[in-house]
Amino acid sequence: MQTPERPRLRARGESVAVRVEFTDLHPETSTYLGQAAYLQLSVFEMLAAIGSRIDDLVYSPDVALAAAVALRKHEAITAEIRRREEDPAVAMAEPRDAVRVFRSQTAGETVEESALSVYVTAGLLDDLFLGLASSLPSDISRRVTAILAEDNRRDVLRQYLQSRIHETPSVASGLALWGRRLVGDTLLLAHSVVPDENGATEERIEPVFTELIAAHTRRMDSLGLTA
Repeated sequence: MQTPERPRLRARGESVAVRVEFTDLHPETSTYLGQAAYLQLSVFEMLAAIGSRIDDLVYSPDVALAAAVALRKHEAITAEIRRREEDPAVAMAEPRDAVRVFRSQTAGETVEESALSVYVTAGLLDDLFLGLASSLPSDISRRVTAILAEDNRRDVLRQYLQSRIHETPSVASGLALWGRRLVGDTLLLAHSVVPDENGATEERIEPVFTELIAAHTRRMDSLGLTA
């Protein structure tokens, strides 16, 4: 993955090119599966780390359950890679470095920041990969869509963050700022995932990212935080 330029919003009055939807994008199947598998593995690792830091039995068991779901999705996607007679380790090697850098940039210092990081970044990337799955070959598309559409059980992160904000309202402003930084970093990674063939220029794919940002805004609103 190469780091793309930071996304920009189109100014009013700019000429409008023909726009694309998720279904108009056509990711290379092997590349897509390697990226999706590695991202689910990363989500598992991040959730496992957060669960070990949350000293509250109201939430930690469900965080562990969410981690288990991410691991199950990872295993199901690697099975799809093997179905194609390809090596999952090779497929996941290409996105590994970019994702590791991204994780270091979005790790967060407090438990609350780390929880918000997974809630925001994994949510955005799940939306992206679920959308892109519609452009895969039909048989793979059906199976991968079913894998990614399974309830990720990460609503526990929203519940945990809501409880922390209720207990300590002063953390809300810092989390709102952190959330705004997270969405910028995540969109940079997302841009590196979207295929650039078939004239899918930044202007043409703007509606795809507008849709992702709208879903992000709803997640932040559910926490009472400004996106």
